[in-house]
Amino acid sequence: MSIALYGGSFDPIHIGHLITAETALDTYDLEKVIFIPSYITPLKGRELEASDKNRFEMTKLSTKGNLKFEVSDYEISNEGVSYSYNTVKYFSELYKNEKIYFIIGTDRAKDLKKWYNIGELAKLVTFIFVARDEEDLYKVAEGDVFYKSINYEIMKSPVIEISSSLIRKNLKNKKSIKYMITDECRSYIEELGLYGISRNSK
Repeated sequence: MSIALYGGSFDPIHIGHLITAETALDTYDLEKVIFIPSYITPLKGRELEASDKNRFEMTKLSTKGNLKFEVSDYEISNEGVSYSYNTVKYFSELYKNEKIYFIIGTDRAKDLKKWYNIGELAKLVTFIFVARDEEDLYKVAEGDVFYKSINYEIMKSPVIEISSSLIRKNLKNKKSIKYMITDECRSYIEELGLYGISRNSK
């Protein structure tokens, strides 16, 4: 069987993340997708608004309805920079008999050769590039010899123009986030007053 690892800040996790994971499940006949909230994202830093605990809980709440979704606190509990190589190495030892996919978005796919220890990381996984612009991603991959040295798939997924930053912005401006995140996640945000909203705000 096969599993997929799906890392990100998930600040907060939204419907686009869930649709991507579900599409990967179907496309590659996966046993499960493991969501891994990051601690410090390489090349980005620790630009987070919700706490580690809250991001982890929102991810758990948002994925609990799917038995093939799991959430790991591996990167959060290890603190430090969340290098994908270390994470993948850990899970490859945990799932020795499984094929491991690693889900990343278009922007991160374009920066892949800058990643820490990318040569060794690429030996452990097959990357799933989630194509926001499928044609552009094919051009990037075909025009750079680096991509010929790694295993990857380009996955066509429904284009959902939602981002965590848009959700945070809408919350701060008292605009609707309905259908952008799960009801469970929205209730959690409202209950704790995350992202600058009033506690128990509706």
